Amino acid sequence: MLTETNLQKNAVLVKALTGLPIKSFWELITNVEAHRSEYEHQCHERSDRRRAVGGGHPFDQPIAIRVAQILTYLRLHIPQATVAVLFGGMQVDVSRDLRRLLPLICQLLPVPKVWAVIAEEEPLAATEILELVELAHEEAIIDATEQPVYRAQDNEVRQAYYSGKKKAFTLKTQLLTDTEHHIVAISEAVPGAKHDKKLSDDLRTIERLPDGCGVKGDKGYQGLAQQVPLVAKQNQATGEKLTVPRLTVQTPFKKIKGQALTEEQKAFNHELSSIRVRVEHCIGWVKNWAIIATRFRCDHSIYTSVMQVVCGLVNWQTERWQAAKIMANMTPMAGGLL
Repeated sequence: MLTETNLQKNAVLVKALTGLPIKSFWELITNVEAHRSEYEHQCHERSDRRRAVGGGHPFDQPIAIRVAQILTYLRLHIPQATVAVLFGGMQVDVSRDLRRLLPLICQLLPVPKVWAVIAEEEPLAATEILELVELAHEEAIIDATEQPVYRAQDNEVRQAYYSGKKKAFTLKTQLLTDTEHHIVAISEAVPGAKHDKKLSDDLRTIERLPDGCGVKGDKGYQGLAQQVPLVAKQNQATGEKLTVPRLTVQTPFKKIKGQALTEEQKAFNHELSSIRVRVEHCIGWVKNWAIIATRFRCDHSIYTSVMQVVCGLVNWQTERWQAAKIMANMTPMAGGLL
C-alpha cells in the first residue's frame, strides 16, 4: 500500500503514477490544501445541494493520497478498484473524488477555456471571445480529436456517436492552441459523427477569435475562410479606406481529381503543416494520459472536465519545459559575463 511517506521518498514512483515531477506534485498538493476549505464551503452552500452539511460517508484518506489516486487514474486509466488497492482505499473513493476533486484541481491549473455550442441567434458574451494577447504571435491553430467510447444500445444514439473517419463510436473535442504549444480553448465533447467543420461552426469559432489574428486548420476546415466577415480599415500611411477580412484563415490546398498541385501550392501546404503540427504535438501530449488515449469508461457527463484537467496538466508541463529552456539559454550568457 502506498502512503504519503512512499510518495515523498520516491520521485520515480510519483512520476510513473501521476505523470508529474515530484516537486510539481507536492506543489499541487500544497495548493489543494490551501484552497480546499474555501472550495468545500462553496460546495456545501450551493443552492442545489440535497444533503445536509456533514452528511455522507467521510473521507478517511489524507488529501495527498486522494489527489494521487485521481492523477494515477487519469495517467494510467486502470480500473478504479486497482487504483484504490494501490493506495489502501476503496473503489467508491476514487469514483467520488473524480467528481469532488476534479473541479478544485481545475481551478489550480492553467486550464484552457471550455467552449459550448451556442445557438446562432444567441449573442456571445465578452468573456467568450478571446483577446489577441491570449494568442502567442497572434496565431491560432484548430484541430479536433476523437476518443472511443462504448457502443450504445439505442440505435439513434449509436448513429450519433459513430465516426465514419475512425470506424468506431467516439466523443469528439475541438482544441485551439497558439504557436507556442499552449492549449487556449477546448470544446465541450460532442458525439463523434459530427464533422470537424460542423463542430467549428456550432461553436462559432470564427466569432470567438479576436480581430487581426491568423487561424490555421487542416483540410477538414475547408470553407472556413469564406465565413470570415469583412471590416472597414484605414491605411495609416495613405489614409485610404480598405475592406479586409476580420481575420485570416489558412487551410491546405486540396488536390483536385485529375490535377496535380502546383509547386507553389505544395510549398504553401508544407509551410502550413510545419506550423499546424504544434496542435498535433499538444494532442499527442494530452494522450500521454491514458484516460484520453484509451476507450473512455466513465460517464460522459464528466468527460469535458477530465479533458480540461488533462489539458491543464499539459499546459503546466509546457510552462515548465519552456521555463527550463529559457534558463538553459541564459546560463551560458551569465557564465560568460563572470
